Amino acid sequence: MNYVEEILENKDSEEDKFYAIADIIGSKEAESSFNSLKVEEKNIHMIDVLLEEINNGGLDEYFFNTGGKYSQDTINVLKGIKQFELAEILHQASIIYYGDTNEEDKFDMLNEFDEKIYEQVSFEALYKSCLEYLGSYRQKFDE
Repeated sequence: MNYVEEILENKDSEEDKFYAIADIIGSKEAESSFNSLKVEEKNIHMIDVLLEEINNGGLDEYFFNTGGKYSQDTINVLKGIKQFELAEILHQASIIYYGDTNEEDKFDMLNEFDEKIYEQVSFEALYKSCLEYLGSYRQKFDE
């Protein structure tokens, strides 16, 4: 049984399962590189980085730190797992961040998107979608 199957089989909450898998993927990424991860691991890692930044300071942190360089890929992954609300918020935020708005206004505008995330996004649904996605590829992960 591989690490994804093992975690998916346990009785933890979906949030705990998501973060248990994300921690393993994060460790693999830290030991090697992002490019050494399987596509499915990269996809979960990008969502994990987004969530970490949202919870640690918001979308401004996401864009100003290295996670933002994968924003378009993250949007595509979110759409692929049917998390359209978060994908759209991230898309709109990326337009602001990469646009011509001055730095101070960007901070204010991105903070407004943080509020939208907390009002409109179901994190439980996001965790569930990620776990279902991983479950459909469970055979691809190492023992």
